[in-house]
Amino acid sequence: MKNIWIKTTLILSFLVVTPIIYVGNQFFSSITPTDQILLLPTGSNFESLKDSLKSKNLLRNEFLFDLLCLKKNYHTVQPGRYVVDSLMNTNSMVNALRLGAQSPLNIIFNNTSTIQDLASKLSIQIEADSTALVKAFTNELFYSTYDFNESSIRKLFIPNTYQVYWTITPIEFLERMQKEYNRFWTDERLDKAKRIGLKPHEISVLASIVQKETAKLDEQPIVAGLYLNRLRRGMKLQSDPTVIYALKEMSGFDVSIKRVLNKDLKIDSPYNTYKYKGLPPNPICIPEMSSLLSVLNSKTHDYIYMCAKSDFSGYHNFTKSWTVHKINAKRFQNALSSQGVMR
Repeated sequence: MKNIWIKTTLILSFLVVTPIIYVGNQFFSSITPTDQILLLPTGSNFESLKDSLKSKNLLRNEFLFDLLCLKKNYHTVQPGRYVVDSLMNTNSMVNALRLGAQSPLNIIFNNTSTIQDLASKLSIQIEADSTALVKAFTNELFYSTYDFNESSIRKLFIPNTYQVYWTITPIEFLERMQKEYNRFWTDERLDKAKRIGLKPHEISVLASIVQKETAKLDEQPIVAGLYLNRLRRGMKLQSDPTVIYALKEMSGFDVSIKRVLNKDLKIDSPYNTYKYKGLPPNPICIPEMSSLLSVLNSKTHDYIYMCAKSDFSGYHNFTKSWTVHKINAKRFQNALSSQGVMR
C-alpha cells in the first residue's frame, strides 16, 4: 500500500507540476533569438495584432496568450513601433504592448529639394504617408502662424538625425522641426550671422545655393566666401543653380538640367541671379547642416569667380581674375560638348 501511495503521489505531482512548468515556459522564457521589429499601424485591433505576432513567430500559444491578455485586461491595441528583443518573454512583451511603450527610431533626410521630396523620404521611415505629410507642409494656418510659404518653409527642415516615434503625426513633425530650427539658431550663430550681415533666413537662402553648387564639403566654405564677396561688392551672384531652379519653377517639371544655356540667363524670375542682384527670395532647396555652417564659417579669400573643373571631379576652379575665369569656363564648356551634354 505504501508503494502504491508513493507512486500515486508522484503521478499526481507530475500531472500538476508539468502544466505549471509548461505555462511558465510559455510566459517567461525568451520568445525570439534576435530582435524583431513589430509595427502596429493606427487602427490595429487585437486580431491584427495577433496576425502580426504570428508573422514574426512571436506567438507561441494563442490560447495562453489570450488568457494572459485577459488577465492583464489588455484588449485595446496601442499603435506604434515595438522592438521585441532576445531578452523579452511573452509576459514582458504584453506589458510593453499594453503600456504602448514603443521604441523610438532614428530618421534622416538629406539631398532634398522640395517638400514633396522630403515627404517621400519621410514616408518610408514613419507611419504617415507622403500625401498626409505634403498636406501638413502646405497648411495655410501653419504658414500664417509662423510666417512661411511653400518655398520659405524649406529653411525649417534642417537635415540631421532625429529620434522620433514611428507614429509621429505630420503636425507633430512640423512642431519638432520648429523646435530644432530654434535650437540650431543659438546666440553664437545669430551673432555670426549678424557679423556677416545676413539674417537667419538669408543664411538659409545662401546655404541652399552653396549646397547646389557643390557636394564637396571641403569646398563649401570656399564657395560661401565667394558669394559673400560678390554680395559685399554689389555684384550679381550669377549662380547657375538659381537659374535651373527658376526654369523648373516656370515649367512646373522637375527636369534634369546639366547645362545652362545663354538664353536661360535672360528668364524673368526673382530666382534668376544673373538678372537680379542680391539673394533670391527663398531657398532653392532644403539646406543641409553642412551648408548652413559653411556660410556661418566661410573661408576668407578674394575669389569672385568659380567654374566646375573639366575633369568632372565635382570640384571647382576659383579665381579673382575675369580673364582666367573665361579660360576656365571655356575649358569646361568644351568638356561638356565632348561628352555630348547639350542640356
